[in-house]
Amino acid sequence: MSTERRLKKLSELIIKRGSLSVQDLVDEFQVSDMTIRRDLQKLEQSGLFERFHGGIRHVMDEPPIQRETQSIEEKKRIAEYCLTRISSNDTIILDSGTTSHYIATGLAESLLENVTVITNSLTTAYALRYARNISLFMAGGEFRQNCQAFLGSGTKSFLEDLYVNKAFVATSGVAESGFSVFHFSDAEIKQSMLKCSKETYLIADSSKFGKRSMNLFAPLESVDMIVTDNSLSDYWVSVVENKGVQLIKV
Repeated sequence: MSTERRLKKLSELIIKRGSLSVQDLVDEFQVSDMTIRRDLQKLEQSGLFERFHGGIRHVMDEPPIQRETQSIEEKKRIAEYCLTRISSNDTIILDSGTTSHYIATGLAESLLENVTVITNSLTTAYALRYARNISLFMAGGEFRQNCQAFLGSGTKSFLEDLYVNKAFVATSGVAESGFSVFHFSDAEIKQSMLKCSKETYLIADSSKFGKRSMNLFAPLESVDMIVTDNSLSDYWVSVVENKGVQLIKV
């Protein structure tokens, strides 16, 4: 079994059982103790797992209520800036997440006309349900409670047939290697959103920088602009600018 396949099987097994000992995994995969320990070190780097003495456990993604109460003012400022990038008659994609919800709330209250919004987020769509200036389309699929969004093959197929003016996409982590999220199905949808848009905006408050989740979905240089808050360190400003990506701090 290849290392990549073994890591995938390992992660699935740990998520299913919650936690496992090194010996459990040695017995399961019939490899050496040293091999398993190297594998666990790699898994821990994803941020989705945490090693303890003699084993490893699954670290659950933050629940929606917890995410919604973090960096509220920063997310509102990011949303306010993103609204300045949207024009009447635009067709846009709004990703799931708190910042996208704030963008949607601002759109519903704006004087913009004939804006088409496509989203896979239940909370984002809910904010636009009465907006007369918005044509709203839902990218359906399998509903995931942890992110309050629709994911899966149905969502991906819907997005692959689109071409939009602008996409506003969120992330769980920003590392030198790129943008990442906890779940593979979420990563697939974000990739589709970026591919079908003429202009791409990555929205992330400064707390996301320096973090990496398990699934990378795009390199830093794949987006046109990163919008963050004014607490971002000089180091990360330099990293982004060296990739040739426009950075806006608000």
